[in-house]
Amino acid sequence: MLLNSIRRIVRSIKNREFFKYQVIASDELSYSLPFLGNPLRAHNEKTQWRDETDLFYEYLDDDRRAEALRRFAFMHGMIEGRVGKDEAILDVGCNTGFFLEQFHRKGYTDLHGVDPMKAAVRYAHEHRPYLDVREGFFGPRQFDVPCNLLVFFGSITRVPYSDRLFDAIDRCARKYVLVWIQESLDDFHRDVHVGLAKKGFICIEKRTVSPDYVPIGHAGATGPMVRFTGDGKVERLFHSHFLFRRVDPDAWSTAAAR
Repeated sequence: MLLNSIRRIVRSIKNREFFKYQVIASDELSYSLPFLGNPLRAHNEKTQWRDETDLFYEYLDDDRRAEALRRFAFMHGMIEGRVGKDEAILDVGCNTGFFLEQFHRKGYTDLHGVDPMKAAVRYAHEHRPYLDVREGFFGPRQFDVPCNLLVFFGSITRVPYSDRLFDAIDRCARKYVLVWIQESLDDFHRDVHVGLAKKGFICIEKRTVSPDYVPIGHAGATGPMVRFTGDGKVERLFHSHFLFRRVDPDAWSTAAAR
């Protein structure tokens, strides 16, 4: 009983954004004292992201680009037929607009992105002027973009607690939130189900897939879920994809006005 009570308290502290600060951390990059969040981490990361110049997420390497395109195709399959070609889409942490470009090629026309990296945003403006890509951080109200689909291509873990992730999602997303993440305690410190449920969203579809993008449990999704590398670290051999739907679309206008 005591152990269960302690676990509930820890989960409550860990998942709440009331404090605007990550209290509990579970990996060495996030904490200063063991298991206590490092308050300087988010500030340092913000500075690093703004000043980065490597266009890593343009996927210039052929193998990485092929992998990114497979990921996009899989995620697009989750929203195809649910989101119209003229409905607004916002990609949080869009970098150079690579994934927005894939939506554009599919015929979507109302495409928006926000990213703090100055070099990446300049690249998007120069090479993809038909996209609305803005320099900034998702969370603060001045970077809100109303949309019918809000997408996180692995970027949801990078929104600092101080920027109130779920409040911003509530203000921006009218209908759907699509999330790609590698689930683990090491890089996913907030419970997206709890946070979004409090804002009126429920998960209507989840797919965890093998490296070949075969959903776990289906024929062909064989092999281990993790692999130990030579340096003693663990490589996860799966990705998880979530699609959330706002239960009451009429509630969006109220949230956006707050």
